[in-house]
Amino acid sequence: MKLREFHYRRPIMYGVTSAIAAVAAGLIYLSGTVLGVHLPYPTPTMAILAVIGCFIFPGLAERSYNRWYTKLDDNIPNMLGDIAGSVRSGFNITRAMELAANADYGPLSEQLKIDKIQLSWGRTFEQVMTDQVKRVDSQLAKRTFTSLAQASKSGGNIQDVLDAIQRHTTELHQIEKETKNALRPYVSTTYVAVGIFLGISVVLIDSFFTQVLGSQSKVAAAGSNIFAGLGGLSLPALKQAFLQMGLMESVFGGLGAGKLGEASFAAGFKHVIVLAVLNIVVFTIFVS
Repeated sequence: MKLREFHYRRPIMYGVTSAIAAVAAGLIYLSGTVLGVHLPYPTPTMAILAVIGCFIFPGLAERSYNRWYTKLDDNIPNMLGDIAGSVRSGFNITRAMELAANADYGPLSEQLKIDKIQLSWGRTFEQVMTDQVKRVDSQLAKRTFTSLAQASKSGGNIQDVLDAIQRHTTELHQIEKETKNALRPYVSTTYVAVGIFLGISVVLIDSFFTQVLGSQSKVAAAGSNIFAGLGGLSLPALKQAFLQMGLMESVFGGLGAGKLGEASFAAGFKHVIVLAVLNIVVFTIFVS
């Protein structure tokens, strides 16, 4: 099974992943608090990292699918142009589709070959297009193949209908691309926000809190209670608190970036992973 095919089993994939994430977080909690196992990070931090790590596989599956259907959508206008050209040459729409299956349209060719086989079995063009709509989870593809099915059923001057479908589909595809390109710069806003948070965290911990907590013991020895409100705080605890906040910001910010950039929260898993790794690197290297 190809990695992208897990997209069609999303309920199972996310259900199993969520269960594994819950079990992993529970085991970490038991190991750190009950069994006293030494962990690289405190229990809450390790639990967050474990949950994020469990969603790496769904993120890879969604990324594989998004790349596949993007290439598929990009080739739909070319396919429609060739089918319309074949119909103008005198072929009927069924034969035009069979000829298109021999051309190279990237991932779309695989689907057209399936259509060609089904047509050779004697199934009607409308039935084949209806099955195609069910197989491809792409809005542009669904509209295109539904329109082709309706065109074959309506009869009349099908050449003009195909030309209209091609123009309409090309315009829709162009609008979708322009919309994504217009929103994509906003994805960088998430990275800028996380970068600002990390920069402030480094300055606060390495400069402000280090000096304040370092002065606390000296002031306490002199009998003053000016820092009494900071009682019980330590630099390691503050470091972990800021790291946990950074990881949570990575989760919600990454999912939002996926929705903005690719109109899918699932597409944001890759941003979550990148931002989480960035948090770990910065806190490991730059925070004392």
